[in-house]
Amino acid sequence: MLARTARILLALAVTAAGLAPAPASAQLVDPEKGTLDGSPLDDLPPHVRLVADFGMRPDFSPDGSALLFLDRAPLGDAWRVDVATGALRPLTTHFAHRGFTRAQYLANGDVLLCGPTSGPLPSEQRPEAGRFTGVLSVLRAAFPNRPPQPLGLPCWEGIVASRTTMRIAWNRSDVDYTAADLVDRVLFGVSEIWTADLRFLRGQAVVTDVRRVVERTAVSPIAVLEAQGLRPRSEREMIFTAYAHAGGEVMGVDLVTGVVRNYSNSPVYEEAEGVSPDGRSVLVERDLESTAIPGPLDIWQLSLDGSSTFRRLTYFNRYRGGYYASNPTWSRDGRSFAFQLSIDGPTEGEGAGLLIFDLDRFDATTATTAR
Repeated sequence: MLARTARILLALAVTAAGLAPAPASAQLVDPEKGTLDGSPLDDLPPHVRLVADFGMRPDFSPDGSALLFLDRAPLGDAWRVDVATGALRPLTTHFAHRGFTRAQYLANGDVLLCGPTSGPLPSEQRPEAGRFTGVLSVLRAAFPNRPPQPLGLPCWEGIVASRTTMRIAWNRSDVDYTAADLVDRVLFGVSEIWTADLRFLRGQAVVTDVRRVVERTAVSPIAVLEAQGLRPRSEREMIFTAYAHAGGEVMGVDLVTGVVRNYSNSPVYEEAEGVSPDGRSVLVERDLESTAIPGPLDIWQLSLDGSSTFRRLTYFNRYRGGYYASNPTWSRDGRSFAFQLSIDGPTEGEGAGLLIFDLDRFDATTATTAR
């Protein structure tokens, strides 16, 4: 997920350049937004449960028994929480590092990390230093007491790890939302998505078949791209978000032909997150009231059949105080997803709790209510 400040600065940069999208349709206004006191945790529906009272950017383990997550933003440590017991275990506190912006499980149980290895650290003057200068590394499950192995590849915002193979994807970009020349970077900077395969030789990770799969001009001259997930089951398509394009669109690129497709086709802000295990839908962060500067978001399910059909799943933005639901990720069986409670505040991307949404119970309740 692109942090809220980054989204705002990107929208302002596009507006300053005279390239802002048209206003959202009046029919799509969210009338219950910001109408309730308290917190979403005060009245969780029966199909949602709290797993941890802190954390951000969850990712299910290959066996579904645990969530991998980061403890703070913009740079933090990776942790593991058992979804049944709530038992917590830190994964990256045993070695010196500058913090990580992303952590995802590889198909073999190793952890793919993104974080800076040099340069300035976050400070009061530069609270997001290091966020846009990450490099990829692999923390080997077989050697939990060793530091991660650097891969020599840059990473910008979201990273992708296949759930069935050792393919990975990352973004290459020089767009820095804290830079004084942001408008120039948005208009003329690099924004690309790359893929590669990982192999292990004598215990060491080797990167093979490195290639660029899409760059910004395939969408529009000002689009900023962020990879979100390989689409099962063939994984021939990469689902990604195109920021600064029609407010924010859910897109896909065919990794064989290079053909790009728009799945959301909506005037409001959408940001792709987790792709379902069956490849039929994607979880999306959405704001019905904004095309330029999104406010508190909620999670929707978007069909990938080309119909641009959305189904709303959470209503966290009903609560005053900047509450919203974000960073959803599917379980391996597709029957649930994990996500975080977010609150607008001074530290962007910070999570205020990890939750699991039971789709079977939700569907059963919806069906009962519809009778």
